[in-house]
Amino acid sequence: MTTRHTTRTLVNASVGMFLLGLCLFSAPVWATDGHQLVGLGALQIGTGGAGVASAKDSTWVLLNPASIVDLERRFDFSYEVFAPYRYLEPEGPLLVPMANRGAGKMSDDSMFFIPAMGAIFPWGDDAVGVGLIAVNGMGVDYRHSRTLIPRIFGENFDRRTKYGVVKLGLAYAHDFGDGWSAGATFTLDYERFKTDMLTLKFWETSGDDEVSDGFGAGLTLGIQKKWDKLSLAAAYTTPQWMEKFEKYPDLLPLPMNLPQMFQAGLAYKFTPALEWVLDYKFIDWNGVKQIGKAPITGGFGWHDQHVLKTGLTWQVSPKWTLRGGTSLAKSPIREDSVFANALFPAIIESHATFGVSYAISKNTDVHFTYEHAFGKTMTDNGKGDIFSVVGKGTKIHLEEDTFTAQYSYKF
Repeated sequence: MTTRHTTRTLVNASVGMFLLGLCLFSAPVWATDGHQLVGLGALQIGTGGAGVASAKDSTWVLLNPASIVDLERRFDFSYEVFAPYRYLEPEGPLLVPMANRGAGKMSDDSMFFIPAMGAIFPWGDDAVGVGLIAVNGMGVDYRHSRTLIPRIFGENFDRRTKYGVVKLGLAYAHDFGDGWSAGATFTLDYERFKTDMLTLKFWETSGDDEVSDGFGAGLTLGIQKKWDKLSLAAAYTTPQWMEKFEKYPDLLPLPMNLPQMFQAGLAYKFTPALEWVLDYKFIDWNGVKQIGKAPITGGFGWHDQHVLKTGLTWQVSPKWTLRGGTSLAKSPIREDSVFANALFPAIIESHATFGVSYAISKNTDVHFTYEHAFGKTMTDNGKGDIFSVVGKGTKIHLEEDTFTAQYSYKF
């Protein structure tokens, strides 16, 4: 490859990353491991987000940087169409006028669009990678307020949220020989938030549904050991320390940090064409004070998640590859905090995924993945704090379908 061609490739990638950032925040991301995407890009999603021990593309700079030593020089771009369906049906005791019982069952089926891109540059026993990838988010927009208070005063707030996070990851990995590799990714994070939610003072937040943003940073550290057919790997992601949302001090007085995570797993090749991956993922939601503390103290009452992910990849022929997977976890939201989380209904527990890849040429591949998040409905049991008591019987529901297309170029 000529120096001129390499320079042109890098310039085009930089321009693309800039455009990606503009596209990403024209709409919120909707996510399913809590408020995280179940996987990043078509190849990760195809195996249910599993594969910490088997890198396939540049999104592994965030999943496990140690594994990128196995990748060729490449560029990847993916575009995900996210089609969630959610509804809210406020309920509560007749003698406690808090829930907007008259709103009935309100639904939202807005679609979102999630781009991502990255590149890998190996040389010798080392590799570097870069990725600009949407990773977290949630959002709803209902026609009426969750609570009755706005209606009493002729208002209609407490019905909308939008939240999204993108990470720029810069990764380095080294192959130590004998199957061992290790790597690290430094991440710069950007998040946006807007809402018209009710605060603990029982009135609309001072943010008034205006966009507030913030920056942050963190690290992902990974290790991998490979044998002939088996690979084992683990990755730890530190908390992503974020700035406060300046426009929402009355609603979110603490930073909306991203939680620390740990993901470990194996990859086993039954044959050169058939690989099985199995991962365990831990998400420390309770360790993020703004998310983990009780609703009555200004939080959301989320609990930690333990996620099991597994998938198969089958190279049917030199041109065609099939993959399928699943991801299973308990909702971070419990039955005693449903009303408090009615505008953040991140309750999905099970996913099924299917993907296909086609090699157009030696250097070019296209990938397509379909993901279905099975519908989950939760009802507030009224056994929590005051918000649970006044919202007893409130129902929230979420189900999702996503379609992802990805282009990969090896150069």
